[in-house]
Amino acid sequence: MPIPHLSAGDQVRVTVCATVVRSAPGQLELTPRTYIEFESEGDLEVEFIPGPFHRGDVVTDGSRTLMRTVVIRGGRTNAFWTAPDGAVVRDDEVRPEALRLLLRTV
Repeated sequence: MPIPHLSAGDQVRVTVCATVVRSAPGQLELTPRTYIEFESEGDLEVEFIPGPFHRGDVVTDGSRTLMRTVVIRGGRTNAFWTAPDGAVVRDDEVRPEALRLLLRTV
């Protein structure tokens, strides 16, 4: 998504899904090549994304609730999400950064 034209004083919310490389007072270094500087931790809202997901985890993707299902057959492991109506949702059909953990059974 392209960044819209912004002007000084515009109110924005910036969402970055990344891995922490380094954390120091007033600074976060994330992958890939993302640096955030802040004066106060109150200026920044950080949400930890749990992963990898385990069998039985219940998440929401913002529009529906999904449960992590793992089936092992013939030595092969097949992991996917199950919607409340029983529909199978493959990993490539959801955006990992949109998933919010609701319940972890382990």
